[in-house]
Amino acid sequence: MKLLNKKGFTLRFSISFLVIVAVLLTMLIGMISAIQVNRDSLVSSYLQSNNQYAKKLASNTGDLLTTMKQNIVSIAAIARRGNSMNTTLLDDLYQENRQYFNSIFIANENRVIQFMSSNTTGVHPGDKLTSEASRIAITSRTPFISNPYRSKSGRYIILISSPIFSQKGEYKGFVGGTIYLEEKNVLNSLLEEHFFGNGSYVFVVEKTGHLIFHPDKKRIGQAVGGNSVVQKVIAGANGSQRVTNTQHHDFFAGYAYDPISSWGIIAQTPTSVIEGPSSNLINKMLLQSLPFLILVLLMGWWVANQISRPLHTLAKFSDEATLNLGKGKSLPELRSNYYEVRLLYQSVKIAFQNINQDMSQLRDEVKMDGLTGLGNRRSFDSVMTKLTTRHTPFSMILLDIDHFKKVNDTYGHLTGDEVLKFLAGMMEDLAGDRSLNFRYGGEEFVILVKHEDTNYAFQMAERVRKILSVTKSPTGEPITISLGVATFPVHGNETEEIIMKADQALYQSKINGRNRTTLSEGVEQKEA
Repeated sequence: MKLLNKKGFTLRFSISFLVIVAVLLTMLIGMISAIQVNRDSLVSSYLQSNNQYAKKLASNTGDLLTTMKQNIVSIAAIARRGNSMNTTLLDDLYQENRQYFNSIFIANENRVIQFMSSNTTGVHPGDKLTSEASRIAITSRTPFISNPYRSKSGRYIILISSPIFSQKGEYKGFVGGTIYLEEKNVLNSLLEEHFFGNGSYVFVVEKTGHLIFHPDKKRIGQAVGGNSVVQKVIAGANGSQRVTNTQHHDFFAGYAYDPISSWGIIAQTPTSVIEGPSSNLINKMLLQSLPFLILVLLMGWWVANQISRPLHTLAKFSDEATLNLGKGKSLPELRSNYYEVRLLYQSVKIAFQNINQDMSQLRDEVKMDGLTGLGNRRSFDSVMTKLTTRHTPFSMILLDIDHFKKVNDTYGHLTGDEVLKFLAGMMEDLAGDRSLNFRYGGEEFVILVKHEDTNYAFQMAERVRKILSVTKSPTGEPITISLGVATFPVHGNETEEIIMKADQALYQSKINGRNRTTLSEGVEQKEA
């Protein structure tokens, strides 16, 4: 076939070229849009989850250090009895606290060690402590947690101490408990469980910017103050951001400050983790679009064979439509007595309708939660806005899986994902056709009940809760949920107000013992 005739390109070539460009541009625009939304969602998710992780670990670390300080204070109280303290008793006290400390000792007011737990090496009774931490313990005469330092035995340690006073109030020295940062210690036990196969990990810095915990123990003690996240967290800030660390690796980092120890907790995930899901999305879209592409190309060739002369109006439209894909532009009306013209007109019309439908479908897909198949937070916000704007009465049921972290810790995150999908399926089966189901975030879900009163929504919530509490989940046992119910416009006239009221009711269910439903005004169903 000749591509050119005496007056220019043949119509067959022109139409075929148009079809190819139209389909490829549609695919390209859809893929770019979907990939960008997917990447933004993943970045936001990793930043938020790491920030929440860091906050939780900071809280746990503060609680742990408070407990350790209290235990040292208790040992000091025992030592106050005078002659009752000896090496055997100190060994017994150490055995009771070995999960917290690597060693425990008692020093007098001259910093000379009087007693020491028997398994300690490198330092012995009669040795005099020379560290700055021991000097502060003597001069401050109050319980305190030291900065990390090198001990006489060469270890990199943290000292937790408490003063000893006689029955008459005379200062006699102090009790010290040590944590060996470069060896197995209580901080390792708390934080090492939070590592993932995707390269995520947690590290801890003290207020001068030196590492006191890191999965690579060779790095403990190194200064990392050049890291912008470290600078923020040791200044007392909490938050999340994308960061390049001191070894020039990019991460999504969440950070939190522990005021008890003045330590900073940083949880971070390599930015490369989003490349895998993006590649999978591209491959999936290409595979799904390929049959459609082939079909449209064949149609284009078939239509081109039916046309005997150029159609200026239709060609002009096709050219304009190619530059405005997805904008719903309509075909102009063509009046012609030629069969070929009418046939081509109908074929192109169908092709562009399919393209617009696929664009709409792609936009809908990015509003779905990839794990559960329910509407995601974006689609939930859109529906809530429409309902409140149109003043359509509805009830919002906000529900949360009880002790979901325990499920992940006990059975693993894959089983946790199966539990989330199981709950989504149960919601779809039990909530009814007049309800809309969404994954609100994490283990929180929402059921929107349209055109129903509060009592109906409450009964629906109770039905879902009771059936879940006796139905075996992917863990092998039933799960329980806590629920909060709020109704528009009874409990508020704005979207944010309804969400807040439902969240408050859910929180009330949690503090009242979980596995229950609470209405916004405070009426609750007793536990099943």
